[in-house]
Amino acid sequence: MDGGAALGGGGFLDGCYRADDAHHGAATLVSFHFVRFVLFAVLLTVAGPLVHRMLAAFFDLERDFKSVVDHFDDITSGLLFAFLLFTLGNYAHTFGWVTLVFYFVGLLGFCLLVELPFMRVSIPGWRGWGAGTWAVNLAGVALVVVAAGFHIYWAYKEGFLQWYLPLFIFATATIWLTVFTARLNNYCVNHCPDGLGIERWLRWLALELLVWRNPSGRREAQVKRAATEPLDKDPGTVTINPDGADGSAGTDSPLGTDIPLVALDVTRDAASTRSCRERSRLLTREDKKAIIARRMEHLQHLNVRPGQPLPLYHYNLHLHHWQIFYILAFFTRFDSFASKACAGIVLGIATQGSSAYGFDRMLERQG
Repeated sequence: MDGGAALGGGGFLDGCYRADDAHHGAATLVSFHFVRFVLFAVLLTVAGPLVHRMLAAFFDLERDFKSVVDHFDDITSGLLFAFLLFTLGNYAHTFGWVTLVFYFVGLLGFCLLVELPFMRVSIPGWRGWGAGTWAVNLAGVALVVVAAGFHIYWAYKEGFLQWYLPLFIFATATIWLTVFTARLNNYCVNHCPDGLGIERWLRWLALELLVWRNPSGRREAQVKRAATEPLDKDPGTVTINPDGADGSAGTDSPLGTDIPLVALDVTRDAASTRSCRERSRLLTREDKKAIIARRMEHLQHLNVRPGQPLPLYHYNLHLHHWQIFYILAFFTRFDSFASKACAGIVLGIATQGSSAYGFDRMLERQG
């Protein structure tokens, strides 16, 4: 086994775990320990939500009704969130009994807090908050700011503050980038009934390439070909030969026994002329635009029936508390009692939100 594998400790399963790291993984972006991840994932996706739902049912706490499918979706989504958080949040080094104890402190404490009558509010409705609601929320913000100050100081002591602060600012992009997306979507709904038009532009480009022709060149070639073809007979004149001899004994007459044959030739020539003219007309620029326009009216969207408008809706930002504390859980990455306790509290609060209401999205559709 080489030196890199020895430092990895567990090889394939725990290759990103360094037991001898002086910073206990705090200064390392990625870390993983298989056994601790299994325990971490079970806590966040099964044990924690199960305890919360049982207590919520026993005391009739505020929650959404969930079917078996809803619980299954919560578990699958929770596994993805847990893996990302565990790998990038240094829980391979810090997850232990301290985090476990304070996890249930945060979970149960927040359950009791949101049952207060003046705390049954949502973040988007902050304009209607009462004095008690403002006092509790401002106190919570103050505690978060104080804890953030300590974590910034610990990052400075560990020597990776130049990474810690930019990554924290980058993490807040999940909020302000969502606001920008909502504004962009609402603008497109108001001013672009066909959406951004990227798909329509690509389809238009494909149709342009498929129906592209050189109509002037085609028409010129047809004119030249028609001018060089010899006219052996006058379409209006019929030659008859009553004696069945060669043409020297015959007489020209507008009528004769060959009328059906000549009429068939005239009809064929007329049909050929009309077909040529129709093909020429199809090659004009205006008709080509009409063909493309008709094709563009029937794009294949499975969720849009013919004649119906596109399913475009306005969206608002609805920030949920589970999202806020989930983001904070990435930065409680230090091997100290206080940091581990903070990690447990924010994880417990995040679990309360996802267990009670589900992993709701930040963008909420209007109407």
